[in-house]
Amino acid sequence: MNCVIFLVGFLLQRVNGQNWELKFMEPHEGGNLLLSEGEERIVTYNITVHSSESSSIYMISTNTKVVDIIGGINHSVTGGVSVIPNVTVRGIFLGRASLTFQVNRKLNGTVSSTRTKGGNSWYELPVVLDVVVKKYEGVLNKIFQGSVIVLVCVANIAMGCKTDVQVVKTTLRTPIAPLTGLASQFILMPLISFTVGYLLQLTPPMAFGLFAMGCSPGGAASNVYTYFLDGNVSLSVTMTFVSTIASLALIPLWLFTLGIHVIYRTETVTIPFVNIVISLVGLIVPVGIGIVIQKKLPKVAEFLLKLLRVVAVIFCILVFTIGIYANLYIFRLMTPLNLLAGALLPYIGFIFGAVMAFATRRNKRDILTIAIETGIQNSGVAIVLLQMSLPHPDSDIAIVSPVNCSLFTPIPVVIAIIIHVIRKKWFRKDEVKDTKQEVGSGNEDGDQNVPVTYHYKSREAEEEEEDGEHGEGTNGHHLLKKS
Repeated sequence: MNCVIFLVGFLLQRVNGQNWELKFMEPHEGGNLLLSEGEERIVTYNITVHSSESSSIYMISTNTKVVDIIGGINHSVTGGVSVIPNVTVRGIFLGRASLTFQVNRKLNGTVSSTRTKGGNSWYELPVVLDVVVKKYEGVLNKIFQGSVIVLVCVANIAMGCKTDVQVVKTTLRTPIAPLTGLASQFILMPLISFTVGYLLQLTPPMAFGLFAMGCSPGGAASNVYTYFLDGNVSLSVTMTFVSTIASLALIPLWLFTLGIHVIYRTETVTIPFVNIVISLVGLIVPVGIGIVIQKKLPKVAEFLLKLLRVVAVIFCILVFTIGIYANLYIFRLMTPLNLLAGALLPYIGFIFGAVMAFATRRNKRDILTIAIETGIQNSGVAIVLLQMSLPHPDSDIAIVSPVNCSLFTPIPVVIAIIIHVIRKKWFRKDEVKDTKQEVGSGNEDGDQNVPVTYHYKSREAEEEEEDGEHGEGTNGHHLLKKS
């Protein structure tokens, strides 16, 4: 009998080039075993060794932090007999790993392994089962994801409601500043995000998330920051509006060039173009709805702007309660490198935006505005786009990059606002003090009957006097001047 088994094994070895056979008993979707965190699954396979000698076979996980084997690891295989072992595996944490097989005998096609047990050498079979572990989708996760989508849509409707189309048209009549900002947002930022991800050797999902953030349009928060820093508010609003509309074409362009063919070139992940376009249309259409409401129903527009404040408060409560609880995994995925990437993207954006504006000979207020608009990206658009487009677990891993950017982006801007406000207050105090001293001195000299008058000069007028350029935008701040 043993002679027959040996002869069959010898013939198979000569014909097929191997003296063993292993196949899985049930097909797996896309060749992968898909698990959720905490889910257990039995993997059944059929192994036959065409030899007269018995063998031992082990199943090993390449990353036990992602998937672990909790039962049926080791099995004995009698020569020439098919064995059908059952192995229990458990999803531990979202990510990708592989299940490999090792035997304690040298078989055709096997590779020597560094693993040893009992003084015996082990050999790895060229059979791999890829495992994908996705995040457990509980009710809280779905509530939070739904609230993010609703908030982004409401915020975009509000953007349309507060966007004065006439102001946008007026600003676009002198297109150098808006075009400089658009080039900074959709040429510099994608290239910066790609370079940062490449130099820091981020994983493909992390790098893709950072790249998606770099390709996103300007965020509405930039308008507020520009106002408090006495920048060109009209230019800021125009740039945010134009970049949001332009993102419909430019985001897919970048994602399907550098994104798919470079960042994800080594991965077997399918990123659907249709899903990306649908997501973008769903995010941008509300802006148009808001503009129509502002034109046709101005009272409704005012109500929606007031409602936005309430929605923003509710969303903040959701983020710091349900949001944190449902997405605690993000903190586990934060590493020094991806945190550094999240800081570098907006900070380099601020610098390069200012350099671009300076190179095109913009005035100080425009330089400040373009720098802010370049560095501040709409993280909501990036997160929704990644969640709606990428498969699990890549979508859950990729959103870590936009979250990191959101944590670091406001820091220098808020510091700049605090310094700016303090300087303005001290400057005004010094002005008032000097004015009182001059008035008192005039009275002592007997000039009580000489009237002292004051007038207000707008910041735009001062900009015109300083560099001869027209004052774009409006601002409520004025400086006190003596005549």
